[in-house]
Amino acid sequence: MTPPTDWLTVPLSHIEEELRNFDGWVLCGGHSVALLTGKDTRPHGDIDIGVFRTRILDCLNQFAEERVFLCRQGTHERWRGGKVAGDIHDIWVTDQNLTYWLFQIMIFDDREDQVFYRRNPRIAWSKKHHSVNIDQIRVLNPFVTFLFKANKNTQEEKEVHDLIKLIEGIGMFTSLQTGQTPFPDPNSNLQPPELTHE
Repeated sequence: MTPPTDWLTVPLSHIEEELRNFDGWVLCGGHSVALLTGKDTRPHGDIDIGVFRTRILDCLNQFAEERVFLCRQGTHERWRGGKVAGDIHDIWVTDQNLTYWLFQIMIFDDREDQVFYRRNPRIAWSKKHHSVNIDQIRVLNPFVTFLFKANKNTQEEKEVHDLIKLIEGIGMFTSLQTGQTPFPDPNSNLQPPELTHE
């Protein structure tokens, strides 16, 4: 089968339905930034979710094998079931008709209660701090999002946009939480999200 070339834009509720029998995922990417900052300020071509490597098979078993493609060095290899190799960090899933890409799975390396940044394993954090809960959706910790987006040799325009919005959003949230006056922005109506550790 030839992999799809285009993405199908669907609401987040569609992904939630696809994953209704698997609860070990967190929302990542631009959609997570929009929820964190309270404003959706750019179009999204896809939906990204994150899954711990120790739970990736539980996730993939929710789908027919022909829908799942492992990303390796710019290619897409159809998953044949079974263990996912350690050099696979991204997985793309098609719609049920195998016509469009539906969402991307980012694999987070983990061991026991720790999550590791694969580019520098000295950077690790506990699983209880891996996500925050916003509107009953688990969203990747914004500092983890920043870590991955900022530490790339080249950032796409959408990643630059997300980095700026994260800085502005968390800065606004922190200022309001501590009672300080943030830098004035006469056009801003940003409301900080209520962040609770999941």
